[in-house]
Amino acid sequence: MLLHFVQTKNFLKIFTPLFVAYLVLFLNSCQKQTIEEKWLARVNDQKISVNEFRMFYELDPNFGLDSIGLPALKAELDKLIDQKLSLQLAQKQNLLDEPTIKKAFDWEKKQSMLRALYRKKIGSKLKISESDLRKTYLQQNERVHVRHLFTTSKEQAQTWFNQVRNDSTLFFQLAQQAFKDSTLKRSGGDLGWIKLAELDEQFIKGIDTLKPGQISRPIKTRWGYHVVQMINRKKPAIIREDDYLKQRPALRKWLRRKWGMEQARSFINSTIGKLNPQPDPKLFFKIWLIIKGNKDIERLNLPQQKILNDQILNSIRQQLESDLQLPFIHYKGGNVTLGEFLNMVEQIPITQRPRFKTPKELSLQLAKIFRDDFLYKMARDENLDQDEQVLQEVQRFKEEQLYYYFINQIVDSLSVPVAVKDYFQKHQKKALTQFPELKHLNTLQEWQWQKAEHLLHKRLRQLKPKVEINLDLLKEENKGINWDRRIRMFMIRKPS
Repeated sequence: MLLHFVQTKNFLKIFTPLFVAYLVLFLNSCQKQTIEEKWLARVNDQKISVNEFRMFYELDPNFGLDSIGLPALKAELDKLIDQKLSLQLAQKQNLLDEPTIKKAFDWEKKQSMLRALYRKKIGSKLKISESDLRKTYLQQNERVHVRHLFTTSKEQAQTWFNQVRNDSTLFFQLAQQAFKDSTLKRSGGDLGWIKLAELDEQFIKGIDTLKPGQISRPIKTRWGYHVVQMINRKKPAIIREDDYLKQRPALRKWLRRKWGMEQARSFINSTIGKLNPQPDPKLFFKIWLIIKGNKDIERLNLPQQKILNDQILNSIRQQLESDLQLPFIHYKGGNVTLGEFLNMVEQIPITQRPRFKTPKELSLQLAKIFRDDFLYKMARDENLDQDEQVLQEVQRFKEEQLYYYFINQIVDSLSVPVAVKDYFQKHQKKALTQFPELKHLNTLQEWQWQKAEHLLHKRLRQLKPKVEINLDLLKEENKGINWDRRIRMFMIRKPS
């Protein structure tokens, strides 16, 4: 295990769903650009379009929590304006040249170029026809009642299959061996009624032709092997055209995400997989011993998770100084020296550095670094650093992160009134007389953050920026939001 690096199948495992979420989100956003661009606001010489604002509030998990309607939209637009002003303030203070901030921005540009590469290589293949949508609609509404046995061993799955196909009554007994989960033990592996489309793609293919009572041969999925019995299945009794048209936009997004993930795996396999990158076994072993230390050499794993920080990198450089020019990563057609690889790691912000506890985990993380660096060079060769969407994403990232930077500065310097502390720590309600806003908050940290946002807003507006808001257009945007059934999206990016 110690000397084993990452083969193609492991590259597929470390292709993060979040990366695909980025891809699909921005592919979907491209469709909105056909709408006529109108400026919603101006901040000095910079315009804010309706589409930019829409993307902003859709990705804010706190949007609409305290208020709804036009006041909520106005507050959200003020926050976007404050973020743009934060970048302008940072530029005046030369903060963009500060090493930690510069590293974070360089990292985001690299990640944005990788997303652009995926859009370019995969987006053109995501052609969704009307028949694809209708087929998906039927799948989304078909329900199956199944039970299964699960194992990571192909041989075990085949043994179970041979047993239950001769005597299906053994299914419940074998489920006691297959599952540690008490619920699945009690149910005999019964998953109950579930939408077909919610299942893994390989799982769906394996049970697609099963009739009630039939048992599948072992089905391989990303988790392992399943032996499945179809208990019953229900297709929608009536296909209503109005219902299909209502679901159609969501179906398209779901299908784009699903196919995007499949195409992404295929792309990784066709680019990185063929290179078959492997580390030098001796160098990898030396590195692991430096990280772990020579104590308790018989135990390979670390007692607790570590991060590949600058201190560890410096130790590796010092102790392996004579090996820095030696090839560390070998791949078809070339290699990467140990020194070059350490430089790659050093360029990664500390929050994004590899975290690991075992040699295998470290190996997977090193593979991810090699993968991203190889694809980044491919993106750079295709001039994706000048891609319009890349430039917009990097600009947005700078605005957002510098806003958080100033907020955290204020939070660190805030003086918290005793009454506010007592409210959260001792539940003393008398503080509500002086601070009525506390009743809407759950923690002291929430109060500090809200207070810091308010103070930053005042500070930025004291700079007397030229701000114009198209209130009529903001009212039109408000009419298009169903506040009773608004879907809250997850936060994709967090402060670095």
